[in-house]
Amino acid sequence: MVKKLYPLVIVVLLLPWTLTAEVYRTVDEDGNVTYTDSPPADPKKVEKIEIQPGPSEESISDTMERNRAIRKAMEEAQEKRLEKSTARKDRVAKAEQEVEEAEKQLAAMEEFGDDDRQQLQGGKSYIRPEYFERVKKAQRELDEAKKRLKKIRGY
Repeated sequence: MVKKLYPLVIVVLLLPWTLTAEVYRTVDEDGNVTYTDSPPADPKKVEKIEIQPGPSEESISDTMERNRAIRKAMEEAQEKRLEKSTARKDRVAKAEQEVEEAEKQLAAMEEFGDDDRQQLQGGKSYIRPEYFERVKKAQRELDEAKKRLKKIRGY
């Protein structure tokens, strides 16, 4: 990339010398405008155009230094954006994994085990309150994991 800038720098440095030539503007009888670098034969209809000199070497070097500083700042900002993006993706992946684990845990807690029913005399049974507490706890954990995921995703 730097090698490509050398010809550009040379052209910019040589530009002021090429622009120091005198330029003349003439208008003929038909209204045609002509620009030349040598004075025409009819001096009555000639207008000499003053061309401002190009930028100084100091100005060019200052501009190049500012451009380098801007380029460096842009590269640093790009790196920071990439780091933030990667960190966010990692947090989202971790939160998604937590939601998936919480869903599996809820499914496991909803399964009836032998200890979840209590047999009463007369052949009746009921579901123990511990089962409902266990399922509610797993559901709360799933809801919290989903809230964390939404917060990380930003919605």
